[in-house]
Amino acid sequence: AAFYRSVPLAHMWDDHDFGTNDSDSTHRGRDAARLAYRQMVPHHPLVHADEGPINHAFTVGRVRFVLADLRSEKTDATMLGADQEQWLVDELTEASRTHGLVVWVSSVPWIADARAGADHWGGYPEERRRIADALADAGVDNLMMLAGDAHMVALDDGTNSDYSADRVGGFPVVHSAALDRPGGTKGGPYSHGTHPGGGRYVVLDVADDGSGIEVTVRGLTYDGEELLAETFTFGA
Repeated sequence: AAFYRSVPLAHMWDDHDFGTNDSDSTHRGRDAARLAYRQMVPHHPLVHADEGPINHAFTVGRVRFVLADLRSEKTDATMLGADQEQWLVDELTEASRTHGLVVWVSSVPWIADARAGADHWGGYPEERRRIADALADAGVDNLMMLAGDAHMVALDDGTNSDYSADRVGGFPVVHSAALDRPGGTKGGPYSHGTHPGGGRYVVLDVADDGSGIEVTVRGLTYDGEELLAETFTFGA
């Protein structure tokens, strides 16, 4: 409670705060959840101001944060829905050209083997490939992903995150969890391994000197143990 009272928050839901476990657009509480978010949760301007998914983006310094709603539009055939997929590709592409760094917030794991019905991007391999191809075609090279759902601290340096057809190069993927839940692993492989368990989280320290941006990723426990650390540098 002290943590939540003392820091600014940008909240994007996943299944358990949108609905039930692995819930999607068929959940009977979808409309109520969307309305409650708009009325009760502090947020930056939403792409869809009055109704629809709660996807949005905001800027801090030269860093663009892009939050996709992976629950309220999700069906058996799509994670995002056609409109939100196009918005996401356009937003990531444009932001990569106008900002020094883009942080894409994905509430579910990106790195995972393709498996029909899976509750992560591995369950939507064609949609994932389309997004990866679009990013590769646009030459996006200043992207990081902050991912959730899995109850673990984990880091991939880009070795395993490229799902584009031409395999032109991946991007760092950071998992931050779980503050107050039992541990577990999901997806992978991750170049820096996984650290499942409760009472752990990730900090991204961003240093921008105007010519480049340096991001230091640290995985920590509540009592200060460092689980992993790595630094990434992005050009101007």
